[in-house]
Amino acid sequence: MNEVPPTPPRRSNALPLILSAVAIVIGVVLIAQPAFLFSARSGSGATSRTGHLPAAGETPLDFNLKTLGGDAVKLSDLRGSPVLINFWATWCGPCKEEMPLIVEQHNWNKGHGLRVLAIDSVAFDNLDDIQKFVGQYKITFDVLLDEEDQISSNWAINGLPSSFFIKPDGTIAKVHVGQMTADQLKDYLKLIVPN
Repeated sequence: MNEVPPTPPRRSNALPLILSAVAIVIGVVLIAQPAFLFSARSGSGATSRTGHLPAAGETPLDFNLKTLGGDAVKLSDLRGSPVLINFWATWCGPCKEEMPLIVEQHNWNKGHGLRVLAIDSVAFDNLDDIQKFVGQYKITFDVLLDEEDQISSNWAINGLPSSFFIKPDGTIAKVHVGQMTADQLKDYLKLIVPN
């Protein structure tokens, strides 16, 4: 009598598919994390985003904020200069990747009058981390402290980093929400920095 050996159990080919799906989900979460964290933090009892995101052609709301060193900087006092305003945070991964590009372009263009205002909402960050960040990235431009998250709220900042390129006449030439590439940053600066 011939016996047929038992058929070995089939291995599932689904495992590579499942692992691929999990990797994609993790990738999406990591990419969206800074904006999600900012939205989650801003909705946790702090101020809600009730303002208006300034657009190209508009004159943004004025503000007066203190620097890390305690000096006051008022946006309207910078009329006549090209200004890059960058909203950022120490916990924001894309901000960490983008900041060296901003530092480099500031160093390159400060002779043409470029002012960079890096605004951190202290309501969701802390001074020790901000000071370490400034030292690590060798930031020499103005780091402004939005202590009550008021400016971020007035400007309806919902994702970090967010950058505003302001012409010497005080109007916005370009708004970029999210991380900029080196080429984007250079192109946007051409809109505001005189040749």
